[in-house]
Amino acid sequence: MKLKNKVAVVTGAGRGIGKTIALALAKEGAKVVINDVNFELSQMVASEIKKKNREAIALQSDVSNSIEVTNMVDEIIKKFKKIDILVNNAGIMQSISVEKMTEENWDKMMAINLKGVFLCSKAVMKYMKKQKSGKIINISSLAGKSGGIMVGANYSASKAGVIAFTKSLARELAPYKINVNAVAPGTADTDMAKLFSAEQRRKIIDAIPLGRFANPEDIANAVVFLASNRADYITGATLDVNGGLLMD
Repeated sequence: MKLKNKVAVVTGAGRGIGKTIALALAKEGAKVVINDVNFELSQMVASEIKKKNREAIALQSDVSNSIEVTNMVDEIIKKFKKIDILVNNAGIMQSISVEKMTEENWDKMMAINLKGVFLCSKAVMKYMKKQKSGKIINISSLAGKSGGIMVGANYSASKAGVIAFTKSLARELAPYKINVNAVAPGTADTDMAKLFSAEQRRKIIDAIPLGRFANPEDIANAVVFLASNRADYITGATLDVNGGLLMD
């Protein structure tokens, strides 16, 4: 097991990609903290992991709230004494034109998708610095590079911010042997993708060289790699998982 005895925190892990990432980390031996704003969903994922004889706990917190994030991290340290891996996955998506976008639409997107990454990273990094080790993996998006497909400019901007933040934090934490990387998925076959019409789905798939949406497992596999010692010499990178839709 690549991650035996590692303590991993996954935000927004109650469903979708976050849940799949949590399950994949647990399969590799990590003790996983399931964070979600919906505590019932967090508990269900933690229970699923425990049934597979792996260790997990469920915690509820809003990643855009600094007090709740601090309390979450304090609770994790109290129980496990360390944090080895942080996966900043929590996020929301919206399809709206700039013309129709309100200030509230913009602020909510930035608060969860970008500020949440900042708050969780800041809360965790002080413990990783003491350990002189750690892996922070931020979930960005193809939209953060290309402007997105059928998503709002607020979403694309927030995910572009995640990529830039990843690079800056990677430089800051490199002297402490902490790796900071991002994963930028293309459209994944999750509940969010079900919001697209059949015609929209067909157009997107037709543009993907590998001819399909990403599976949540495709993204989870990339995260497990970056969380493992096989990625010890990789930092400040963005790993594209988009089926070849964007090659840069």
